[in-house]
Amino acid sequence: MNFLQISIYKFIFIFILIPVSLLGQAGKNIGLPINIQGSEEVSPAISFDGQIFIYVLKANNQTKIFECKKQEDNTWSKPNSIDAINNFGSDENIISSPCLNYDASVLYFEANFNRDSSKTDIYFSKKVNGVWGKPQSIGFPINSVNYDGQPSISANDKDLYFTRDNDESESKNCKIIYVSHKQLDGNWGKPYALPIPVNTGCEYSPKICADNKTLYFASIRHGGKGMMDLYYTKRLAQNVWIPPISLDTINSIYAENYPSMAASDNTLFFSRGVGENDNLNFSIFSYKLPIFVIPTKNVILSGKVTDSKTQKAIPANISIIDPNSSLKISNYKNNSHDGSYSFVLPKGKKYKIDFSYDKYSHKIFTYDATKIRKNISEKKDIKLYSEIKLIFNIFDNEVFKPLNGKIIISELSSNNIIECKIDKISNGRYSITLPIGKRYKISVEKDFFIPYSVKLDLTGVIQFEEFEKDIELEVKKKDFELNVTDAETNKDLEVEVVITNLNSNEVIRKTIKKDKDGKYVIKLRDGDKYNVSISPKGYSFYNTTIDLKKNRKKKNLNIKLNPLTKGRKLRLKKITFETNSAELNPSSYTELDRVVELMKVNYDMKVEISAHTDNAGSDNYNLKLSDKRAKSVVVYMLDKGVDNNNVISKGYGEKKPIVPNDSDENKAKNRRVELKIMYSENK
Repeated sequence: MNFLQISIYKFIFIFILIPVSLLGQAGKNIGLPINIQGSEEVSPAISFDGQIFIYVLKANNQTKIFECKKQEDNTWSKPNSIDAINNFGSDENIISSPCLNYDASVLYFEANFNRDSSKTDIYFSKKVNGVWGKPQSIGFPINSVNYDGQPSISANDKDLYFTRDNDESESKNCKIIYVSHKQLDGNWGKPYALPIPVNTGCEYSPKICADNKTLYFASIRHGGKGMMDLYYTKRLAQNVWIPPISLDTINSIYAENYPSMAASDNTLFFSRGVGENDNLNFSIFSYKLPIFVIPTKNVILSGKVTDSKTQKAIPANISIIDPNSSLKISNYKNNSHDGSYSFVLPKGKKYKIDFSYDKYSHKIFTYDATKIRKNISEKKDIKLYSEIKLIFNIFDNEVFKPLNGKIIISELSSNNIIECKIDKISNGRYSITLPIGKRYKISVEKDFFIPYSVKLDLTGVIQFEEFEKDIELEVKKKDFELNVTDAETNKDLEVEVVITNLNSNEVIRKTIKKDKDGKYVIKLRDGDKYNVSISPKGYSFYNTTIDLKKNRKKKNLNIKLNPLTKGRKLRLKKITFETNSAELNPSSYTELDRVVELMKVNYDMKVEISAHTDNAGSDNYNLKLSDKRAKSVVVYMLDKGVDNNNVISKGYGEKKPIVPNDSDENKAKNRRVELKIMYSENK
């Protein structure tokens, strides 16, 4: 005997030992507004959430289905006739045995609408926009040419229990309980009869509870109290059920039939027929079941699924998934009119719940129902969104500086450009709104940078409303050739070059060493501005600016350096003073720092710093002014560490113009500072 068999027999033994006296009282007539004197009420069916009550009213030899709703004071509303069903056939048709699906949007029932082709069939009606629709036959293989009725649909919408005539019974009214399982394609599978001891030959009105394990039904069998009794059984494994237990304190000498129970309560509703066999008068009763014979605890999740932006209802698909195996347990639809949903999660498992709709996001969360101790009803509204917000942070991949680029969005399949909302949040930071349900190509362009593109698939499971991505653009590089030679001999010089990127302040120090082709090539960022500075020992320093944004065609720089020999003059650029003053302008410091570096590299060199003016003013004034200006330059150099013995100052006034003082431009050229080499190792 295996473990499953041992467990089953232990379970059966425990139930056999339960004293019948513990099963409570006999039931209570539910009274008005459902039970009315002078008529019969039968076949109660309560929704899984306990909010809707359906039953059959028998009066004037007619059967009609009525609907009540739970009110705020916990009473039932006035019954309303479901005319779409009641008026579908003729007054002679018999309509009975209603039951509701998981969210009370589909009503199953039996009727003999097609009396010429079959006895009784199972039909269903769908509620759309709050209105019940025209009945539809459930069709083959559930309906046959014989009797098929008393349906009960499971809370997961996958199992339909019903009854068929027992052709082997001596009584023409005896039924057998069957079940059909929904297939992967959505069609119902071939029905099969439940095994003994559930079926013993005369069973009626099965009711499968929300846990999809507990089954109540009516039966005429050995040991019964009256004409028809109610029984309880539980499915332990596939097609394995415990021996049915009689609900003794409900059962009487009369007929108890049509059990129904909500998932949120332990109250069993049923019909009791009082009288003789052929003259029973039915009313609806309720009974609070004890813990020994109640279904497994359940969680009822309900709420609305709406668009997060418009608040309009969304006809969502709801998948219940086993988080361990990722297998789908069940699938539900909500009410497309108002977005409402309701479904049952039986105790004992963890569930992953996925709300989705075409071209919308998914909302996925887990629910742990492994240890619940009571029935739970929980409200959870779901917001789905049809757009996502994509945040792009665009950076320079070398210096990580934010970049303002051009963003182009196209549909991946067609490559068509898509117009969508793109907002600039700050420098290099953009917000892009994209509809869900398409595949996109997003391109980023920026002058002097290599274009960047990324693919974005929004056709799959989208769970987040905002995504953020860093885009690091790679700058285009330009091969720039440097040639440094001796100005007198034209020989190549191997010197250190200092290249400063004026856009990013990045400093590159390289020793120029020719390759096998006799070239020295360095890669510079296209579109940037550079300062090139060379100050080798024994040669004059060199300084220039390269603007690769304005002069994109320039690809080389030929530099000729003069050797530092005695008597050579170097004109110092950009050395300026305040008007009629010897005070240096701060813009002069960069050039003077190069002079200081030259003096430190050539530490044995002695120089004269001379200052010159134009011819504006008296000779004597210009001479004194130039002398003061030369001294100011020397003081700056001494402060920077130049040896006092290696530098002297001298002012020449207007005595040594390099061009005639006949224009403002020429006068500016004559206002200058020069460095003259007085002594050098280069002789």
